[in-house]
Amino acid sequence: MEFFLVFLVSFIVLVAVALSFAFGKPPAYRPTRHEIFQLLVDVQNNNATIEAWEMFLSLPINHDPELEKVREACILVAFGDEVTPPAGEGLAGSIFDKEGMLRIRSIAVTLKSLLDSQPTSKTF
Repeated sequence: MEFFLVFLVSFIVLVAVALSFAFGKPPAYRPTRHEIFQLLVDVQNNNATIEAWEMFLSLPINHDPELEKVREACILVAFGDEVTPPAGEGLAGSIFDKEGMLRIRSIAVTLKSLLDSQPTSKTF
């Protein structure tokens, strides 16, 4: 009797897992332009978390090419390249130093112009 009960419970759990894999949606990172603009503002105001900033930098944004260019510009600020050195670490919990914050501010201005030129649409 115990064997049958354990078998039944295990079977139900396995079927539930299989159904969740078959009909579930995989998680996706699809930030909007507004969310990234807010993240850049939070970085400037020292309110952004390191985890949110690193997740933004580490995951490509395939659904919006302009937003991907913004992400690549932020990667250039954080890690630099052959021409541009990386921004230094800031004081008192700030992600970047003064020069890095200026570079982030210019990226935020570019993103703000993208947001302003974006047409407004509503789903009815």
